Amino acid sequence: MAEMESFAALPIANRRDKAGLIQAFEFTFKLVWRTFQKLGPESGLEAASRREALIAATSLHLVADVEAEDWSQMLRDRNLTSHTYHVVLADQIVERLLTIYVDRFRVTLQRTRSIISR
Repeated sequence: MAEMESFAALPIANRRDKAGLIQAFEFTFKLVWRTFQKLGPESGLEAASRREALIAATSLHLVADVEAEDWSQMLRDRNLTSHTYHVVLADQIVERLLTIYVDRFRVTLQRTRSIISR
């Protein structure tokens, strides 16, 4: 998360910068959904797939109901970035990273830490 935040805070001057930010997003998303995947069954919720892990995270209030669509879009974007590179798509995902996703990760990490520390 910290690496993605630091990348997002820097000026994005070229395609290499965008690719680095997208890769940091992929790593961060993987870490977060695996955390959801682990916490789900510990709370009696199925979380075998990414989609189920996101549903479990919503049930555990790690993801607020109003944030669920952003997380669904993140999942779609994550699936797209791992299979293709298209300049226009990369630009759209970078825009969502800077305006939505970094904040969603940050808030969810805070919620997760508070639940784990209980």
